[in-house]
Amino acid sequence: MKISIILPTYNRAELFLERAIDSVVNQSYKDWELIIIDNNSTDNTKVLVDSYKDKQIYLYGISNNGNIAKSRNLGIAKAKGEFIAFLDSDDYWQVNKLEKCMAVLTSNPGYDGVCHAEYWLYPKLNQVIKKYGPEKYFNYRSLLLRGNSVSLSAMIIRKRNLIQANNFSENSEMITAEDYDLWIKLAKNRTNIAFTNEPLGYYQIHGASESSNISKNTSAIISVIKKHLSGERKMLRLALANCWKNTGKQYYLNCSNYRSCKAYLKSIKYNYINIEIYLLVLTTIIPAEIYKYLTYKKSK
Repeated sequence: MKISIILPTYNRAELFLERAIDSVVNQSYKDWELIIIDNNSTDNTKVLVDSYKDKQIYLYGISNNGNIAKSRNLGIAKAKGEFIAFLDSDDYWQVNKLEKCMAVLTSNPGYDGVCHAEYWLYPKLNQVIKKYGPEKYFNYRSLLLRGNSVSLSAMIIRKRNLIQANNFSENSEMITAEDYDLWIKLAKNRTNIAFTNEPLGYYQIHGASESSNISKNTSAIISVIKKHLSGERKMLRLALANCWKNTGKQYYLNCSNYRSCKAYLKSIKYNYINIEIYLLVLTTIIPAEIYKYLTYKKSK
């Protein structure tokens, strides 16, 4: 069964793009096509892609105005495979990723997709294994209350399921959270996803997100939550409480204790009976660098 791999990129030829393409070309599973969607890069992206001289690699141009959902949707439209895999241009896979994922799917014909664990690559720390799922967390209620529990570069899914879910939303209010919105739509359609704890890919962490990016991502997530829970007041409040709790953690790890505390207080506004939030407010007194060091030492 053919797998169509969709790889959006913009000016990554000198950084990570070659590594990402090589991780596809070297796959032990050979029935694939790589669809690279280039957002009008000004570097030598085209030269790099053309150098592979591989008939399984296709390059398409687009002007997405910062909306990567448009690039991914174009890739889905061009895809000829029964299954779709996504790969960001700064991530890469182990050589047996496709083979092992397809083995899971062929031995479990009732599943529509599979999601594997990843190695998260931190700039100043050793790689950390990130596990997604388990399967029970890929449902409508859990995704809304727990947040995004799936990585795009770790997922393979049937093309027909993506089309049934109307692909990625191109709503500008959901930029940076369009994958979260897609998982919720798939869960609503009762899409069956298998999860494996074997790490088969590498997710590049580019250092702590700046506060402005955290704020933008939070706004996008809130837009997704409100879209799906507009008529469910109680569940909406719980989902917003969890969203602000996660935002507080991001601010804290970004060494912005004041913003972290404010986010936690917003979480309390929506769910004041959650004791964990009050404890998190107290942690903002501790410098984040000390917390990160202690957390990392504990995880080793």
